[in-house]
Amino acid sequence: MTPGWGLGARRVIVLAVALAVAGCGGPADPSAAPPTAAAPTAAVPTVAAPTAAGSLRRDVAPCPDLEPAEPVTGGLPDLELPCLGAGPAVRLSDLRGVPTVVNVWAAWCSNCVREMPLFASAMERAGDRLRFLGVHYKAPRDYGLQSQADFGVPFPSVHDEDGDRVVRALRATGPPQTFFVAGDGTVAGRVIGEITSQREFDELVQRYLGIAL
Repeated sequence: MTPGWGLGARRVIVLAVALAVAGCGGPADPSAAPPTAAAPTAAVPTVAAPTAAGSLRRDVAPCPDLEPAEPVTGGLPDLELPCLGAGPAVRLSDLRGVPTVVNVWAAWCSNCVREMPLFASAMERAGDRLRFLGVHYKAPRDYGLQSQADFGVPFPSVHDEDGDRVVRALRATGPPQTFFVAGDGTVAGRVIGEITSQREFDELVQRYLGIAL
């Protein structure tokens, strides 16, 4: 057993997450915009314990070092979050210049796991035409780091352990959620819930960002 992570502590974490979130892929604030996709599949959130001390994999991509930019109407919020892995903190409103896919995920989200191969394929085919960034929340950092490796998350991520800032700023009450951000910083589209096929993902990128994969 990992030092400092006894059975009781893990039960507390699971209970806290279960109370905080209706389930992986729960509905977002109905006032949120822009467009959404099909409703997500509900799931009971669970948190897998990290591996033995010293064996957590931390080989995650570094977060981007962005130039400061003034927030724009219809853009991502002026919310700065620390990088989950290596790299600087990222202010979401600074994501400019390159069309960006922002994916909100969690260590306990089974729907999120299923999406990752779709993102990996799109990243490989898009090259430098698209930037990808994750927002990991509602779990301790070590759980996020372990899940980043176990899920095969292909993009760098920022981190919000309690999730309160992400929920308030992005109205992301349950993962996964995906934002499609145009080069000028405006949010062109938003999908609440799991993207279920590569074809669907590619069509969303084409529709909202005008990039054919």
